[in-house]
Amino acid sequence: MNQWIWPFKKFPFFNQATKFKTRAAVFGVLGGIVTLGCQNLMRPTAAGSAPAMAMESEDKSHIVASIKVYLQDSNLKEAYVGDFDRTTCVDGLPTVWAMTFKSTFGDQLFDIDYTALADKKANIINVKSGTEHFQVASDGYPKAIAGQGLCDLPFRTDSTHLTAASDAGKQIMSVLWSVAPDCQFETNAEGTLQCNIAHASEQELRTRLDTLTRNMSTKWNHQPYLLIRRLTLTKQLLEASAQNDDLKAVHKFCRIIEFSLPHELPLSFRSKTWQSKVCHDKSPELKLMMVGLDHAVREIESLAHRIEDTSLVGTFTLAVPHDKSPVKEYWITLQPLDLPVLVKNDTPALSPCVWHPLFSDQMDKALIAMNLGQIISTGNKSFCAPVPDLAKAKKDSDMYIRTSIASEMEFPIVNGQSKLLRLPTGDYKYNITQLNGPFSEEMFTTEEIIPISIGQVSWKTNRPHLIIKNW
Repeated sequence: MNQWIWPFKKFPFFNQATKFKTRAAVFGVLGGIVTLGCQNLMRPTAAGSAPAMAMESEDKSHIVASIKVYLQDSNLKEAYVGDFDRTTCVDGLPTVWAMTFKSTFGDQLFDIDYTALADKKANIINVKSGTEHFQVASDGYPKAIAGQGLCDLPFRTDSTHLTAASDAGKQIMSVLWSVAPDCQFETNAEGTLQCNIAHASEQELRTRLDTLTRNMSTKWNHQPYLLIRRLTLTKQLLEASAQNDDLKAVHKFCRIIEFSLPHELPLSFRSKTWQSKVCHDKSPELKLMMVGLDHAVREIESLAHRIEDTSLVGTFTLAVPHDKSPVKEYWITLQPLDLPVLVKNDTPALSPCVWHPLFSDQMDKALIAMNLGQIISTGNKSFCAPVPDLAKAKKDSDMYIRTSIASEMEFPIVNGQSKLLRLPTGDYKYNITQLNGPFSEEMFTTEEIIPISIGQVSWKTNRPHLIIKNW
C-alpha cells in the first residue's frame, strides 16, 4: 500500500486520520472503475454490431409490428377495436388482426386471419376465439381496408384512427357482425368496444313462463320430465333474482344447480361461463342472471313447440308369456335411428355456427342453442371450421333435443303392463334387459347385462302402440 500513499507524506498536514480518509476515497474510485468495466464486459452485443454510439442512433422501427386501430362513431366517440400486424401485409392488406371487446361476461379476444383471402386460396376469413374456430365467408377482397394505406403508415406509428361509418370501418367490423350476430356493439365509457346482449324484462319472462305452465297442464296429457324440470328451475331463479335478501335465494338456487343432473338444466344454466359469473361470484350482476333466464325461457318455448309439432303419444306394452320370462321386471332403452348420418366424407365446414358470450368455448352448447333458435344464425356467412369433434357435436345436438321432448327414453316396465310414452316421430331401436337381482329395487348396471331382446319400432302413426309378445 505504500505506493498509494507515499505522495501524501510530503505534506505537513498529512496525519493518521487523513491517511484512512484518503485510502477510502482512492478505493472508492477504483471500485467504481472496476464495476463499470465489468458491466461493459457483461453487456451482450450483437455479432458484428457497431460501437455503442452507433447503436444508439440505429433505427429499430422494424420491430414495431403492432398498430392499434380506433373507430370513431357518429357521436365522435372513439373505440379501440384491436391491433393488426404490419409485417403481414399483402398488397396493402394486413392479414393478421387481434380484435378485442368487452361483454357482460368479461373481455373477449378474436384472432382474425385474412391470409387465405389475400393468397386467393379461398374466399374465407379464419377467426379464432379461445378454443373455437370459425370461417367467415367473404363477398370479395376487402378493397376498402387494403386501400386505407394501413401498410404504408410511418414505421414509428403505433395507432390509426378511422371513421366507423367509412367503408374500411364497416369492413373491419363486418367480421365481428358475422361471427357474433347477437352482439349489439357500441362504444363504452372506457373507450373500448362493448358487446351488449339483449334480454326480456322480468315481467315479460314471468308472463311467458305462466303461459307455458298453463299450456302444459291443460293441453298435454303427458309431460316430458326434463322439460318440466327445466321449467321449474327457471321459475325458481326468476323468483330468487327478485328477492331483496342479499342474494341468499340466488346462492340457494345455485346449490340446487350444483346437485342437479346436467340434462335437468337448461343450456344457459349449464354454461360454465354463466355459472362462474352467477354462482361462483359473491356479487353477481342482475344482468347476467337475466341473460341466463331469457335464454332458458327461449329454450323451453322452442322445445314446447317441437313437442306439439313433432311428437306423438303412444303405448309401449310388454306381454311375454310367463314361461319365457325369466324375471318379472325389465329395463327398456330406446335410441333414435334416424339421426343425421355423419361420415368422413361429409363437409362439416358448411355447418353454420356463430359465437355467443354465454356459450364461449362451448361449441356443443352453441350448436344446440342455434338449432333451437336461441341465438341468431347468419345463414351462409359464419361456419364452424372443420375440427375433429364437430360431427359428434352435431349428433349430440340432435340427441339433446330428442331426449328433451321425449317423456322417457329409458324406463323400467313389468311384464304384462303398458307404459304411456310421448316420443318425437321416427324409428327407434329398443333394448330389453332384465333387472339384476330378484328384487326390482336392487341397483343394477345395464352395461354389465347382455340385452335379452333387441328390436326396432316405428313411432310415426297416430296413437302408436308397440306390443312385444316374444323375444
